Amino acid sequence: MLGDTFTLFRPVYYLITLLLVCNFVYVVFLNNKIKASNYILFNSLFFVIIAAVLLFQEGIIVDEANLAGDPVTFVLTILFGILFIASFMFMNIKKRKA
Repeated sequence: MLGDTFTLFRPVYYLITLLLVCNFVYVVFLNNKIKASNYILFNSLFFVIIAAVLLFQEGIIVDEANLAGDPVTFVLTILFGILFIASFMFMNIKKRKA
């Protein structure tokens, strides 16, 4: 069991990834049709915080169980932060043009 990878949180990360990508697509492409970008950014920030807390909790669990952490969830957490920052930047760019 030593050296096994803990992957039980991976489906949760995939779900958060899908929702964040949908939020990003909304902010970039559908912002002119529906004005709810502040809600979308708040929603995205909420998902980034959930991902960070899950990653922290995963670290505690794998440390207690003497397992290896899942590198995919770490990379997805970084991706969440990048998508959130990109969404925020695109929203500000579109507001300046309008």
